[in-house]
Amino acid sequence: MKKILPILLSMAVLCSLLLSSCVVANKLTFSGDLVTAQAVPGKDHVDLSVYDFFVDVMEDLSNWEDKGNNDPIMDVAVNDFVKKLKESSVTSAVMFLEAGHNTYMGDFAFSDFSTLLADLSSGKTDQSIVTIGRSGDLTRVEININMDNYPELTEIIPFLADPNFEVYGPLYNHDLSEEEYLEMVSFILGEECPENIAKSSIKLQVVAPKAITAHNGTLIRNNMTVEFTFPLIDFLLLHKPINFYLEY
Repeated sequence: MKKILPILLSMAVLCSLLLSSCVVANKLTFSGDLVTAQAVPGKDHVDLSVYDFFVDVMEDLSNWEDKGNNDPIMDVAVNDFVKKLKESSVTSAVMFLEAGHNTYMGDFAFSDFSTLLADLSSGKTDQSIVTIGRSGDLTRVEININMDNYPELTEIIPFLADPNFEVYGPLYNHDLSEEEYLEMVSFILGEECPENIAKSSIKLQVVAPKAITAHNGTLIRNNMTVEFTFPLIDFLLLHKPINFYLEY
């Protein structure tokens, strides 16, 4: 199965959660070299590969403004995200490459994760999607997506608020059962859609600068890396909050 990461391409953006079907894979590394008492620096690596079926769906539904070229929608999406990253006041070494057909990989560093989120949210600093807190030597990172703060996510990822795409997200479909939702998208987008959604998931690895002391994910490789995974359908319906945390 192809590894994927939606238009987000970074946990910092939680991005791309909906841009495509696939497995969303992202590796976020926090550094132990603190810039200030609150700033949390680090780096992010993204691998994005999108199924042709979903690219075709995006092309059909998109109302992207014609900018005088015929660039593929994935190129437009990735380039727009990279541009936004480069405009952030805390990013450096931003590099994204097209690695193959509908496949991209990228890396960037940041000097403060919280400021990065604010920069990607048009300067808003009161977002509750990702929170980082410190108590003594203990750092807690928490990711929380629910119906109450979903509008904050659309600030970070404006693509989710596009009229042609938001109708497939939780604001419109929260009250549907999974069976009803898959039946709907099958009728509208084609019989392939439910199967592709069913085998799609979002995967996030977080590497801490020291041993992780508490978490609700799965420790992998060592006690400094935790992996969080959830099905794409959970995000599309948000029947219950998506919540992950780690402490180190």
